[in-house]
Amino acid sequence: MEDVIGVRLTVLGSGSAGNATLLQRGDQRVLIDVGLSYREVARRLDGIAVSPASIGAVVITHAHGDHTRGAALFSRRHGVPVHATAATRAVWSNANVSAWRDLQCDTPTDICGFRFTPFEVSHDAAAATVAFQIDTPDGAIGFATDIGVVTPLLRARFRHCRVLVMESNHATDLLQVGPYARSTKARISGARGHLSNESLALFVREDLGRSVRCLVLAHLSRVNNVPEIAEMTCREALAARGRHDVRVVVSRQDRVAESVDLGGPGPAGRQVALPF
Repeated sequence: MEDVIGVRLTVLGSGSAGNATLLQRGDQRVLIDVGLSYREVARRLDGIAVSPASIGAVVITHAHGDHTRGAALFSRRHGVPVHATAATRAVWSNANVSAWRDLQCDTPTDICGFRFTPFEVSHDAAAATVAFQIDTPDGAIGFATDIGVVTPLLRARFRHCRVLVMESNHATDLLQVGPYARSTKARISGARGHLSNESLALFVREDLGRSVRCLVLAHLSRVNNVPEIAEMTCREALAARGRHDVRVVVSRQDRVAESVDLGGPGPAGRQVALPF
């Protein structure tokens, strides 16, 4: 197993068919959401030389299946606690996990050497969806994979982060001409749906903090988006902001994304060292 000295973030997969992200430093490892099957998450962890048995905790953003599908089995198989809000646990009441740990909005919680501060965002889950400000020894991470709109609270929480993982779900034009029913299109594009490439670009142009050095684009639709379009839209917004120092990493549904090392250059491979 590769020894990770600094903080590293790796999106194992992201999209409507399942989401999972690994956060690690040394032997401290956390999974944020386990929305892929247990077998697939284990396979992707093994593929980056991380043993599933080395995971110390699972943290859940909300109770939609594409964020929880493999979480209960992962928890039982490896004796891992699952951190979630009381509202999410109530909706997900049939989940048989090894142990529950409580998350409270706007209250920092230390998990495996990282400090997670959950806060509510706009999304249409039955219980409140949370995003995270994650404080680490190498700087803060902003994590928001399902957000209908960028709220003032999210802007404030993400302003001083070094890495942002943010939804770039759909291209507005592709959604409008796509195959979904009108009601589904309205839900996706609504204030409690999913963030578009264009809305993320507006955030970048108007609200991106000076500390940000990497943007990880998450939860891309395979029907209403194209990775190259999402990346181009983000890069154009960065250029308009004069932020040529910001890396862009595009996460995918079917593969592990490039890892982002917050602490500087790491071993050769698929890591992205931030330009500090």
